[in-house]
Amino acid sequence: MIVSGAPTRIGISGTGFIARGLASLLASDPARWRLGPVLTRRNPTQVEGFSGLRITRDPETMIAGSDIVVECSGHVAEARKVILAALAQNRPVLTMNTEFQVTLGAEFAASGMVFEAQGDQPGSIVALAYETSLMGFEPLVYGAQKGFLNHSPTRDDMLHWSLKQGISLHAVTAFTDGTKVQMEHALVADALGGGIARQGLLGPTACNLVEGAEIIAQESYLRGTPLSDYVLLPGGSGDVFVLATHSAPPEELSYYKLGCGPHYLIVRPFHLGHFEIPISLANMVSGRAPLLRASNPSRHSVAAIAKHDLPAGLHITRAVGSFVMRGEALEKTAVPDHAPIGLIENACLRQPLRAGQMVMMDDLEFADSIAK
Repeated sequence: MIVSGAPTRIGISGTGFIARGLASLLASDPARWRLGPVLTRRNPTQVEGFSGLRITRDPETMIAGSDIVVECSGHVAEARKVILAALAQNRPVLTMNTEFQVTLGAEFAASGMVFEAQGDQPGSIVALAYETSLMGFEPLVYGAQKGFLNHSPTRDDMLHWSLKQGISLHAVTAFTDGTKVQMEHALVADALGGGIARQGLLGPTACNLVEGAEIIAQESYLRGTPLSDYVLLPGGSGDVFVLATHSAPPEELSYYKLGCGPHYLIVRPFHLGHFEIPISLANMVSGRAPLLRASNPSRHSVAAIAKHDLPAGLHITRAVGSFVMRGEALEKTAVPDHAPIGLIENACLRQPLRAGQMVMMDDLEFADSIAK
C-alpha cells in the first residue's frame, strides 16, 4: 500500500538496459523512491549494475517488497506471469514493455491497474496528444520519427550494435527490423481511438518531419480518422509529434511560430526512456492522468512475417527480435487468423513458409506457450 508522505517502494522486473538505468535514477531521489527487490530470469550472481539491491528470481519476493511494480523485461510471457502475480497482491503495475501491451494488454485493461510508462514512444506520444488536446488541437497524425530501418539485418551487425549500445540482441534487432515501431503504433492507435493507414503502416521516407507528417495526414483525411504512424528520416533523432488542425484564427498560431496552417506540427524532440518513467510513477502515486493503458477490445495487432524462406519443423524460441520473423501492424478484422508475433514463443512450424509470407496460427504448433 502506498503511504502518503513516505518514499514509495518500487520493485523492478527486468535487469536490462532500462531496468539498470531506472534503478540508478530512482536511487538518486531517496526522499521520493525506495527500491525494492529486482526480479530477473538470469542467475542473480551474474547480474551487474544493481549495487546494493537484492536480486531475486522469485516474483513474490519482488512484489512483497514493492508498492508499485515496474515491468520492463521486454518479454511477453514472463511479463504476464509477473503482472498476474502483482494484481493478485493488489499491486499496480507500470510497464515499459510495448511488446506485452500490444499482445496481451487488453486482458488487463479492465483491472485499471496496468499502465504503460511515458518515455518509450507510445507513452510519450500519448502524453503529447493529451497536452495538445487541452490546447484545442484536433489531431490528424500521432507520430514518431525513425532514423533507420532494415527488415532483415544480419546477426553480426546486430551483435555489434547490441554490444556497442549495451542493449539485448532481441531489442536491437526488433528496433532495426521495424517490429518495435509497428507495435508502438498499433498500441497508440488503439489507446487514442485512431487507426492505421494500412498493414505495415505508411512510414514515408522524407527529407523533414513536416513533409512526412503531411503524407500521413492525407491518408488521415481519406480514412476519416487520426492515424498512428511514423516518418522514416534517415539520421534523424527520436522525435514524437502530433500533426493537427485548430479552430483558432491562423494569425494567432502564426504568432507562436507554428505557421499559417491549416496543419500545425507539435513536436517533442525527444523521448527519454527510463528517465521519464518517474513522471508516470508520480502520476500513479498522485492519481493524475494521463497514463497509457491498453484498450479492450483491441482493434489492432502485429502479425508475424517470415524474413526469409523457413523450413517445416523449425523451432522458434521467440519471434520478436529474431532473425526469422518481423512484425507488421494490421487491423485484426482484416486477417483474423494471423499469428501475433508476440505470442510466438516455443513454437514449431508445421509447414514451410516463403519469405514475406504472413504466419497464421495454423502454421504453428505450440509446446509451452501463452498461445496455448
